[in-house]
Amino acid sequence: MLPPAADRPKLRATLDQLSIAVEELLLGGLTTASDATRQTLAGAMQEAARMRLLRLGGTLRVATDELGRFTRQEKTFSRRRFTFFLNRAWLLSRGMIHALDASDEKEYDRLTWAPPSQPLPAVEVVNLGVVKKVAENAFAMFEFRLRAVADAGPIKAGQKVSWSTVFPLKKDQDIPPEGFLHLPQKQKFSPFLFLERTSLNVTNAAVSGDEVGGWKLSLTDQSTVTVGKPFAQWDRYLQWSAPAAAERLAKHAAGPLDLDTELQEEVVIRDYDIGKPGDGDEPGQTVYELTAGRLKLHAVVGANPEGKALRAAFEEVRKAKVPNPPLFGVMHYERCRLVLQPLTTFAGGPDYITISKENVNKAALLKAMNFTS
Repeated sequence: MLPPAADRPKLRATLDQLSIAVEELLLGGLTTASDATRQTLAGAMQEAARMRLLRLGGTLRVATDELGRFTRQEKTFSRRRFTFFLNRAWLLSRGMIHALDASDEKEYDRLTWAPPSQPLPAVEVVNLGVVKKVAENAFAMFEFRLRAVADAGPIKAGQKVSWSTVFPLKKDQDIPPEGFLHLPQKQKFSPFLFLERTSLNVTNAAVSGDEVGGWKLSLTDQSTVTVGKPFAQWDRYLQWSAPAAAERLAKHAAGPLDLDTELQEEVVIRDYDIGKPGDGDEPGQTVYELTAGRLKLHAVVGANPEGKALRAAFEEVRKAKVPNPPLFGVMHYERCRLVLQPLTTFAGGPDYITISKENVNKAALLKAMNFTS
């Protein structure tokens, strides 16, 4: 849906400034990035958040994070990631300007990707795995990959549901990322509940469709999240068909705005072997060659602290003398490779291998947090 007429002049001016800033940065090089350039990117990101422009906002966040890493001369700076998202920001800004000028609602919706949200009175879910993303001195993000236990509103039993939460990280804050899961949300529950291996009851929430046919769960101030019943029927969610995935891939029409991770699959791998670790594409990244019959995957483990727990768990599975347990993860297609983010092993119940099992000093965690800042 096109924005209200009163908001369009400000949005168009912001998009104009953004596209000009990107062009100047690409022409002059990274060393010419001024405070004004960074302020333009930050201002555009704030405007995107205000108007719920999820695709543009996410693109600008990654580009801004990478620009910050460059100016701080951090080893984790990725030229490939920065260039891709900067170019994507330019394409989105110019395309949205054209859609606004032409009052082309269909094109505007395609570029902004803002699916409508609808209320969800109640849903019962179980957690299959946790995607963990840590940006040093910036944020820790946890995305819980869930399944609906029964029909609930627009969601059918067994459908994919995801919920994510983000915690800011401060410099020199000596707290493991998992520690933040013990902190209460404003809905008076701790995200650690999602690791209890039970069902969970969520009420007074909202959902919207995602890019891959699932649902994104959003909590409101009135939402509640409580522990449900013990759950043991994990096998009902551990099915995946490689031919069906190949069919979905064949039907996909690639475009210049595509992200590798947007065309992703939640997969279950069985009867697999894990090869020796090697260096990944990004600094500090580790890659394991995983083979399951004719299927060959690049299992990626991020740099520490993001990948510390996963690396230890993968080494334990690799060296074990017993058959490897079913492995649940998220797979995407990148440069003609099948890239896997391992999330969980299932030897009976789920073992969330991205999450550290080290004890968290809750007193130290609360003491280190400054809730007034």
